[in-house]
Amino acid sequence: MPYPQGSRTLLSKPPSISQTTLTLFPNKQRHAPLSPCDKIPHITPYHHPRGNIIHITHLSLANFRNYERLELDLQPGMTLFEGGNGAGKSNLIEAAYMLAIARSHRAASERDLARRDAAAPGEDAYARVAASVRRGDDPLRLQIDIHIPGAAGSPLQKRCRVNGAPRRAAALVGLLNAVMFSADDLEIVYGSPSARRRYLNILIAQADAEYLRALRGYERVLRQRNSLLRRIRDRSARADELAFWDDELAKAGAIIMARRRDAIAALCESAKPIYAELSGARESVHIAYSPNAPASEDADANALADALRRRLAERRPAEIARGATLTGPHRDDLLLTLNGFAAASFASRGQTRTLVLALKLAEGEYLARRRMQQPVILMDDVLSELDAARRLQVLERASAYGQALITTADANAVDARFLTSARRFRVSGGALQALN
Repeated sequence: MPYPQGSRTLLSKPPSISQTTLTLFPNKQRHAPLSPCDKIPHITPYHHPRGNIIHITHLSLANFRNYERLELDLQPGMTLFEGGNGAGKSNLIEAAYMLAIARSHRAASERDLARRDAAAPGEDAYARVAASVRRGDDPLRLQIDIHIPGAAGSPLQKRCRVNGAPRRAAALVGLLNAVMFSADDLEIVYGSPSARRRYLNILIAQADAEYLRALRGYERVLRQRNSLLRRIRDRSARADELAFWDDELAKAGAIIMARRRDAIAALCESAKPIYAELSGARESVHIAYSPNAPASEDADANALADALRRRLAERRPAEIARGATLTGPHRDDLLLTLNGFAAASFASRGQTRTLVLALKLAEGEYLARRRMQQPVILMDDVLSELDAARRLQVLERASAYGQALITTADANAVDARFLTSARRFRVSGGALQALN
């Protein structure tokens, strides 16, 4: 699909707006958390890598959410999207992040992504999200097309393209690295273990293709093993058939556990000074990996696989009785503490917001270090929840990246120096107007 150059936007009619990485099971049992960030060697304070800037140069939408059609040129640096609730600001950020992780981060069903009046009842509908991206001297075109058949019961079709060539959705992940800030980030602290696992999966998959392959393989093995456990329980299969699936689960699970441990160590190392800066050093933050299967902090992938095999053997009678796998990284957790106490139980709302901001800013440093390129910063209406001092700190850090796309319902929440330097758009009814 060609991307017009020089056009600001193509205005759209304003219909109403409608609104995982893997589906993982809730955690019910944890072993003592690993605390690697107190034990790993000191990491040199972060500096953005020179010459490795990534930014979206053009965003193209068709029948996406409340946008009938949009062609938007974007520049490096900070861009502000200003407008009231329901105007379509969040949809722009959602579209950009969708191209980074190959799915919507907030849609319950991707059917919700198509504009509501894009097709008459019973007719096929479609939506498209596409972007031109520049990574240093390397231009890139990313595109996701969603086709929604009008016939009842027909499956949705999603097609991804990279530079015009068809690709699997997983092939998009990691091409455009991005860090997403939203009001829903509080779920990292207050939500279920599955929300924290999803957070880790999205982060690590952007930096590590092997992790994503292991994660997808682990999910396939988990489904097969759970099906076999139910058949053994129902006396239609033998218990010795589990040996193959135990080994496959252990091998994929060990890769996931090792990568999570290392990523959490890096996040903890970065988040501690960021939290101290944001909070005025009033509390000490700690982030620890809490694996479902017991393992030493320095175990390699082979040792982790052996630990998983032993644990699976120990839990086999219980798993057959339940018809479900009770051991493995699908039941891991991420522990967040302030001054040694669980943040979910003891932190104030303000402390929790600061902790989440520190974690997301640490995520940017993690991606930049791992990929040697600065991720795009995406902030969806998070400034209104912060006091003036924290808003300034967060904007200063965001402005240090090659590109930051930020939405706000109140331009007064943005410090004057950023209003002057940023490119600004007014968003209303799914249409954009350049303000400078």
